Amino acid sequence: LMTSAETTAILEHPLVREDPGSSQVIRTVVQTGTSDLKTRFGMDKQETIMIFTAIVSSSAREMLCMNPRIGKYISSHCSETMPPVIAVTVTSDNNVYILAGEEYDSQLSLQVYNHTGNVWEHLSSVQRGINPSREFLVESDGQLYYVTVTLEDADVSLWTRKYIWQTNQWQECSQPQVEPGSDIRTAVSCGSHLYFLADTEMFRYDPSEDRWCKLTPPPTVPVDPLPFGPDCHSAAVIGTEIFYVCYGEMLVYDTESDSWRELPPWGQPGTRCNPHGLMEASTFVLESQLHVLVCHRDPLNSRKDWRMYVYDRCEGIWLELEVNLPSNDWDQWECWECCVVRMNLQSLYVNIIPQGSP
Repeated sequence: LMTSAETTAILEHPLVREDPGSSQVIRTVVQTGTSDLKTRFGMDKQETIMIFTAIVSSSAREMLCMNPRIGKYISSHCSETMPPVIAVTVTSDNNVYILAGEEYDSQLSLQVYNHTGNVWEHLSSVQRGINPSREFLVESDGQLYYVTVTLEDADVSLWTRKYIWQTNQWQECSQPQVEPGSDIRTAVSCGSHLYFLADTEMFRYDPSEDRWCKLTPPPTVPVDPLPFGPDCHSAAVIGTEIFYVCYGEMLVYDTESDSWRELPPWGQPGTRCNPHGLMEASTFVLESQLHVLVCHRDPLNSRKDWRMYVYDRCEGIWLELEVNLPSNDWDQWECWECCVVRMNLQSLYVNIIPQGSP
């Protein structure tokens, strides 16, 4: 299957233009779809945003899948026995893993998504850190890492454990020395290393040597922290660059030059930082383009305003997508995690919710 750009490139090739007959044959095949080739395995899969939502005070769980080009949401109600999703990651071989558990559970369940059966399968249990403030699940070179950030007064600890596939056990990794008061905000993998971003520090972990090193920290973002919620930090990777949402700003870290730069703001004036509510944001890469999903919460009436933007790297501007999450359906959700995975939307045994439905 060819895109319109690929079709145009073939039709404009000098060898094709010299023979008008061959050009007409190509146009006929493309327009009528008369190719006898069978669809190869995986060709029917599309990059999809997978969003997990939960109501902490109840057993309500939901998984939503969406591709902005399609303009529809696919909703799948999870089992009531499934605990909330604490952390999620998608591996290089397109497997989706989650760490799930209740707020005060001493252990978390590592589960993998079965694409064929649309079910979650338990793999392992991992001992949870004491009083975790943040928890992450990260993959690097086929290895899964469970990261726990703990805060005790001004002391910050960063614990990392590696999942050993052969033994179904978790192995402790070395620890970095984190400065007091320097809260670890997010973790991401880039190349063969793990990166950990804090307010005033940045760390890189080399799994092959079990070694940590400090990098150039992100620039200070002057901001009133009141409009921002606990999930206003997020990171995504394109090539050798890490895109980091920090208090409503999009910062870019170059892993090769150990340097930072800043992207222009998204949205119109007044839409990025709502002084009357809390802002949460998640950034991700969909179809090789940088996206950000933003939620403004109004604490007075519990209303949420969801917006999604995509960054046009050629023009250097953010574009608001026509497809946005229906806020009326999402007002009740208290927490959410999202990732991007390739999947066949038609194979899901779920309800399809058209864009804008109440």
